[in-house]
Amino acid sequence: MTGFDYVVIAIVGLSLLFGVWRGVVGEVISLVAWGLGIFAAIEFGAPVGRSLFAGLSDPALRTLAGCVVIFVGVLVAMSLLNMVVRSMVKALGLSVSDRLLGMLFGLVRGVLVCMVLVGLGGMTSAPTQSWWQDATLAAPLETVVMAAKPWLPDDLAKRIRFS
Repeated sequence: MTGFDYVVIAIVGLSLLFGVWRGVVGEVISLVAWGLGIFAAIEFGAPVGRSLFAGLSDPALRTLAGCVVIFVGVLVAMSLLNMVVRSMVKALGLSVSDRLLGMLFGLVRGVLVCMVLVGLGGMTSAPTQSWWQDATLAAPLETVVMAAKPWLPDDLAKRIRFS
C-alpha cells in the first residue's frame, strides 16, 4: 500500500464517519443547503449587494458581499431546519436507521470524492508515478472512472488517461 491508498481510505473513512455522525437526514439537508445556497447567491447576490452595500464603490465587491450574505443566510436557515428535523427523527425513534443510512450515504460520497480525484489525476502525469502504479486501490478506482467516462462531457472525458 502506498500513500495513495491511505489517502483513499482516509477520505472514505472520514466521509463514512461524518455520515454516521450526522445521519442521512442531516447529510441530505446539508447537500440541499449547499445547492440552494449556491443557487440563491448566484440568483440574488447582485441585487442584495446593491441594496445592502450601496456604500461600496466597487460593483464586483458589492456583488460578492451580497452573494456571501445570501449564501451564509441560506446555510444558517437550513441548519435551523436541520435541527428541527433531527429532533423529530429522534422523537420518532428513527435515530438508528438515520445513522445507518447516513453511513451508507457517507460511504457513497467518499467513493464519489475519490472517483473525482482519480479522474482529475488522470488528466495529469500522476498515473505514471510509482506511488500511483503501486497503489492497491488505484486500479479499481481507475476502472470505475473509465466506466463513468461516457457520462462526462466529451472535452473532459478525452483528457482522462491512465496509461
